[in-house]
This record gives sequence, C-alpha cells and structure tokens, in this order.
Amino acid sequence: MRRTLRGAWSRRGTLVPLLLLTTVVVGGIVAVTALAEASGTSVAVAVPLLVLGTVAVPTTGRQLAAARRREIAMARLRGITGGQLYVVLSLEPLLVLVAGAVLGLGLGAAVVAVAADRWAGVGQTDLGITVLPPVAVVVAVALLALLVGMAGALREPLADQVSVQERPRPAGVAGLFWGALIVVAAVVATYRASVAGSDDPGWVVLAGPALVGLAAGQVAVWLLRGLARLAVPWTADRGLRGFLASRRLARVAEAATPVRLVVAASAVAAVALTGATQVDAWTDDTARLRAGAPYRVDLAGGATAGVDEALALSRDLDPDGQYLMAAALVPGEGTVVARRAFLDTERYDAVLGGFLDGTPADGVDDLVAGLRSGEGVRVVTGDEAFVTVRGVSSRESGDLRPRVTVRYAIGSEDTGAASADLTIPLDGSEDTARLPLRGCDAGCVVTGLTLDRARGDVARPYVVTRLDVGGEDALALPWRSTSRSTIAGAPPGPQVVDDGLLALAQPRRQTAAPEAARGATPVLATTSATWDGASPTVQSPGGDDRPAEVVGRLQALPLVEADGLLADLPLAAAGAPPTVPAAEVMVLAAADTPPGVLADLADAAGSDPVPLADVEDATALASGAVQARIYALMAGFCLAVALLVLAASVSRERAAHSREAAALRVVGVPLAQVRGSARREVGALTLTAVVATIAGGLVGVALLLSNLTLVTVPLHAVPLEVGIALVPVAVAAAVAALLVLVVGGRSRAVGNEVSRPAILREEV
Repeated sequence: MRRTLRGAWSRRGTLVPLLLLTTVVVGGIVAVTALAEASGTSVAVAVPLLVLGTVAVPTTGRQLAAARRREIAMARLRGITGGQLYVVLSLEPLLVLVAGAVLGLGLGAAVVAVAADRWAGVGQTDLGITVLPPVAVVVAVALLALLVGMAGALREPLADQVSVQERPRPAGVAGLFWGALIVVAAVVATYRASVAGSDDPGWVVLAGPALVGLAAGQVAVWLLRGLARLAVPWTADRGLRGFLASRRLARVAEAATPVRLVVAASAVAAVALTGATQVDAWTDDTARLRAGAPYRVDLAGGATAGVDEALALSRDLDPDGQYLMAAALVPGEGTVVARRAFLDTERYDAVLGGFLDGTPADGVDDLVAGLRSGEGVRVVTGDEAFVTVRGVSSRESGDLRPRVTVRYAIGSEDTGAASADLTIPLDGSEDTARLPLRGCDAGCVVTGLTLDRARGDVARPYVVTRLDVGGEDALALPWRSTSRSTIAGAPPGPQVVDDGLLALAQPRRQTAAPEAARGATPVLATTSATWDGASPTVQSPGGDDRPAEVVGRLQALPLVEADGLLADLPLAAAGAPPTVPAAEVMVLAAADTPPGVLADLADAAGSDPVPLADVEDATALASGAVQARIYALMAGFCLAVALLVLAASVSRERAAHSREAAALRVVGVPLAQVRGSARREVGALTLTAVVATIAGGLVGVALLLSNLTLVTVPLHAVPLEVGIALVPVAVAAAVAALLVLVVGGRSRAVGNEVSRPAILREEV
C-alpha cells in the first residue's frame, strides 16, 4: 500500500484530474437524482451526464497509462502480464475513484442544500440511501472505463514504452470504430425520438442530446483532420505557421479529442438551456392565465358568498375602479363551453391592462370592451333613475296622473322595483320624476316598465320619452309589449312609437320589457370551444343557459386557460339564479394595489391574497417543470466534466509543445513563428468547436427536445411548444469557444524559457 501511495503521489498530475472528474460526475449524479426524487420527476435526467462521464474517463485512463509507460514496461520485463498486470495498474485509480466518490457525495449534498429551496423550489431535501447505488455504478463503470483506456497502452510495443519520448500516434481502427459507433448511436437516438411517445421516451432518447453532441464533435474532428491533411502539402510552400498547425492537427490522433467532449457538453447545454428557457416561459404564461391577475383573493365560502358579494366588495373597497375587479370561474368539466369565467370588464383596463401581453391570451385587452356592448342585456350603474313622460295634446281639461314603475335586476338577486307618480296637464307638456334604485351602484339591468295610473287620472294616452339610468337612456334599446289585451282584437299596450313608449288609454295597467333581454350575450371563446353545430350558448354563474355571440377567439383566456369562455360578470349575473356551488368566486387585484387595500380585502374576503409568484411555483411543481431546471443543472455538470478533461490534457500537451518548440528553435525557426502556428491551431479547434456545437445544439433541440418530457401539461393548460431558439444555442457555442480558447490555448502557450533548446539536453 505504501508503494501504491508513493506512486500515486508521483503521478498526482494525472490522478488529480481523475479525482476531480470523479468528484464532479458523482456530485452531479447525486444532486440531480436527489432533486429529481424530491420534485417527483424522473431521475433519468442524469443519463447525459453518465454518457459523457463514460466517454471522458477512458481519456483519463489513456493519459494515466501514458504516464506509467515505463512502469508498465518494467512490469512486462519482469513477466507480469494479463490480468495480474491489470490488477497492479487498477489499484491506484480505484483509490482515487473511491476518494472522488466520497468527495462527490459531499459536493452533491452541498448542491442540493443550496439549490433545493432557492432554485429548484422543492424545499429542504436530505440525501437518501437511494443515491448510493448510482454512486457505486459510477465508480464501477469508471474503473472499467479506465482499464479500457489503459488497454491500448498495455498492448503497445515494448520498444515504444521504454523510449524517452512518446511518438505521435495516428488514429487507428479502434478509434475509427468507436467514432462510427457514436454516430450510429446518435442516429438511433434521433430515430427512437421520432417513433417513441413523449410520455415514455426511454433511456436512449434521454441520452440523445449527449450522443448527438458526441457525434457532432466526432464528425467535426474527422473533418478537421481531413482538411488538415489536405492543407499539409498546400501550406508546405506558403508559410511555416500554417504548415506546422496543419501538420500537427493531421498527425496526432489525440490533438482534437478533448474538443469532442467540449462539443458534446455544449450541445447538451444548448438543449437544456433552450428547454429551461421555454419551460420557464410556459410556466409564467400558465401561471398568469391561471391566476388571472398579480393578486387573487378568493372569497371564503366560495360560491356560498356569490358573485354579488364579490362585485359589491370590489366596488366598496375601490370605488374608483383602479385596483380591484370581481371575477368568477366555473370549472365546468363536462365540456369546453361549460368551463366559463366572468370578469367585471368595466375595470379590466385599470386592473389587468397589459398583464397578459406576450402570453397565449395576448390580444384579450382589445377584445374585452366588446363584452360590454352588442345586443345583449345592457348593464347600468347608479343609485337613481329619471323617467320623463309627456302627455298627448288634448282640449279636454284635467290632469294625467301616470304611475311609472321600473323593474330591474341586481346581480342574481330577485328583481327590484321603483315607482314614481307624475302629474301632467293635457296640453302635451312633459314632466320628469326621480326613482331611487337601491343597489344599482354595483350594476343592474333594467328588465321592464309598468305603466299604470294613479287615483284621479283622466285615462288618456301618454308617452314615456326617456328612462335615464346611470346616464344612459334605457329606452334606446328595442322594447316590446308584455301586456295581454283584455278586449278582443285590441292591441295590447304600450306601443313603441318614435319617441318612446305610448301608454294607451286602456287597459289601466300595461307592461313592457327590453327586446334585448332576449338577445345574445357577447363572449370570448378559446379556439377549442365548439357547440357541435348548435347555436352558441353560455351559462351564467347561476347555471342558466343564455344565447351567446362569440365576439372573438384566442388560444387562451384568463382563468379558463386553453379551454372555455369569458363573459362580463355584471351582465351575466343580472337576473341569473344563485351562483352555482362549483364556482370559484374571487376578487382580482392589480400589481400596484396599495397594501392597505389588500389588507382590507383580505379581512373582508376571509382569505389571504395569493401573489402570482406562488401560483407560478405551484404550477411548476404540479407540472414537473422543475425537471427543466434540474436538466439545466445536469448540463452545468456536463460542462464541468468537459472543462476537466480539457484541462487534464493541458499539462501533457504543453510539455510536448514545449519540446517541439525547442526542437524547432534548434534548427533556426523563430519563436514568433512557433507561436503563430499555435494560434492557428487553437483558432481551427475553436472554429470547429463552435460550428459543431451549433450543429449539435440545433439537431438536439429540433429532434429531441420535444420528447424529453420536461413537463406534464395539466388539463386545460396551454400546451408547451418547444422549438429552436438561437440565443441559447449561441450562448452554448460561446461557452465552447471560451473553453477551447482559454483552456486549450493554455497548452499551446510556449514562452521563451520553457521552450529553450537546452531542455532537450536536460531530458536526455
């Protein structure tokens, strides 16, 4: 054991990257698994990290075997071969892997402690025993991958192992085979994504982004090497810088291999970032549609309170209509059109103006005004009405003494009535009387007129010329007589004339009602709402059917989301039966509602305000949208794996570049040209990484993202539409370029001191 520890310390430059790599992979697996289990989502989101870890570890194994070339040669000279040699070589990496697993458990626990509540929104989460099997699998697979990586060095000719300097090794048949296998695996993953259901994609599809990224990186490396080989003779007489760079890329098989992992990790990051961005946008849209407003306050008792109380409450606490708006939602799970929402649309612009911009309900602001107009029942507000009556010119003496009674409906309450007696001479003059309307300050609907006569009337015709309620003339609507004639063949009164309603001399009591009371109620409908060939109807908050006129259609509407209807609350509640028990009665509040108003509303309603952020968190948890964030976290660990693999190759490649620079300086090549060739090589690798990342990211997003089941779309919610987004792909490509430029360029940065010709003599 002592010899093993001393050997490990002497090779710490190679084993430390392996320790860090194991720590990152295990930490990522532990964190992703724990967060996925806590949020109730699939732990299979960690599959891409396992794939990249499985590919990254053999690279470290080859580097470890290269660092122990002479030790391997001495063991072979002493007759230690086969399985015995593998056992000797596996002891050091096994200790490192176990230590990395322990550190990875600590790293994963730290990530879970930080991200569980603040980022993933799943509350405090403790690591369970379920994380131990994945850790054991990671250690076992990593050890096997290390031995696979060492296998090539163990079969290396003994003369090469005892040589002072490692010879450049071209890509062999095994390397080409594994590269082709990765490409085939990526094709299989994309094919499986096209035929498998999104509800159960399978681990092949889940590993697809990593496989596509690896395939893109592998193809890019092949193309780079092919172009470099073509460039070698072309640059032979066109400058030493290009010749050295192309010769280096064409001859050495491992020169661009770390770039493949960078491309794969960046492609996974592009898919994850695109998915997280679009899922966050979907969650925000769904929460806005579901909440209906920045604040929602449900009335305690639900429908027991009724929509009338919500209307009165909002108008009492906010008389100017700047912050509060009554609303109701009837889930109506039977059909789409039975699912309906009602808003006090007169206050919509002040309370919700712009709140749904950019969501699938974008455009509803321009359509809600149509819910208050049209041929439906006209809602009026005010605490008094004025009725104007004129007599019919006559030479007779006496006075007309009409009694006018206005009937009206307040919400779903019983019809109210207000009467006034007038006295008008028979010379054709007119008179106006005031009628107090109790409760109409919250909105009411004129449902009819009764034209009667007081004691002492001369029983002559008269005309009701105006009925002013809330500043509007209710007689502007079409009216109809509802009286029954008591004389055979005589027309019932009153009759509609040019300037109003004419009350006939007989009968004594005559009634009329607005024709529009039987008209269609304007509604907004989602695109999914259909009536199967029947005329459109809408149910009031009380459940009675009314004719409807669809004045607009949108993909989604507030409160009902992607399925249902939206109507004006005062209009729909007027004359309706009591609110159905299934209704959710609420008051919606604007974002800038004063805290005092919110507090008064909460006290009056009997429940606390629910802010939009709470609805968004609940939506994310219920739909599993947290999985997209966990997937992005996994992509971050993939980038860390690629960074470690790239950094691990720096020390080894830097020594080789220093020796090459020293040899070139011996034959008279200036150091400036050596540095210029290194810059061209790094530039070619960077361009390769950027192009491959963009290609792999676009393919992964277009063919795989929709099948990764990042969310479970709830019933009635708008569907999640994923697609190519250029910004996340560009960010991933920029990260890949930065990694190759900064880390990869470090291995090719040769200074005057480290590349002096004397180092060749010192090594010998």
